[in-house]
Amino acid sequence: MDLYRPTEVSPPLLTSISIAPNGRLIACGTMSSDILLIDSRSGNPKRGIAGHEGAVTDVAFVGSTNSVLSCSWDQTTRLWNRKNIEESLILKHPSEVKALTVSLKHGKGASGSRDGMVKVFSLRSLRTIRNLQAHNSDISGVAIMDEEQKIVTASYDGICRLWDLASYDAEKTLIKQKNRIRSMAVASDGTSVFLGLQSGKILMVDIVNTGKKSELSGHTDIVSALSVDPTGQYIASASWDRTIRIWSLTDNTKIASGKLVTGIASIAWSPDGTRIYSADLSGSVKEWAPTL
Repeated sequence: MDLYRPTEVSPPLLTSISIAPNGRLIACGTMSSDILLIDSRSGNPKRGIAGHEGAVTDVAFVGSTNSVLSCSWDQTTRLWNRKNIEESLILKHPSEVKALTVSLKHGKGASGSRDGMVKVFSLRSLRTIRNLQAHNSDISGVAIMDEEQKIVTASYDGICRLWDLASYDAEKTLIKQKNRIRSMAVASDGTSVFLGLQSGKILMVDIVNTGKKSELSGHTDIVSALSVDPTGQYIASASWDRTIRIWSLTDNTKIASGKLVTGIASIAWSPDGTRIYSADLSGSVKEWAPTL
């Protein structure tokens, strides 16, 4: 169902979505450079965040509803304090920034840009700790694995790599193939990485034994977003084919699906795993409570 539907005649497209740890607030990046904030219970918009000078490509809450991290085509990553927007911190990149991740445990974040570079930075100061020239094309996914102390990166170049979070050395290439990787998620137990491809397929790669791969097929267009549920039993996928699908990670089968009227840009589970929220190209946020 519609949780939020814009009232403008030509509303900005939504690009990304993040759910606050307490589940009460939703943040969405927009093509208009603003961050939309929505009450997850009422669907009412809250006071948003303005300051970027280009499309906001990814957003993430940093431990509370008051701290929001975002990245943008304006070549910056920014950390916002909702109580005092003027105190926001800015990290500059040499290219448009497309994806980010947060590790509260390690006090670090990472964001990747169109030039293939990933910047690892301090969440306290937003100062760069290390620059990783991870790929030679757009970064489409980056994730910090807390327990394993690793970073996983994925790119339009069709490659997914594993990095050590302490030494920042590249440990291994998890997969190298010709199809563009458009989205990425990591299993909650750190055993597998999921890659959404330009072709509509989803690849699952075992991180320890990279020769162990499997495939989820069903989408007919770009897999734009992937999200693993809090229990680690299911993964939700969203696509430009206007569908959302839920897959069981026990037997790799589709167990539920839903269709929207437009392509879907981003998807996320609620912290309690009972609902899925999606941000789409019509500017709307949908809420879905699948029966699992």
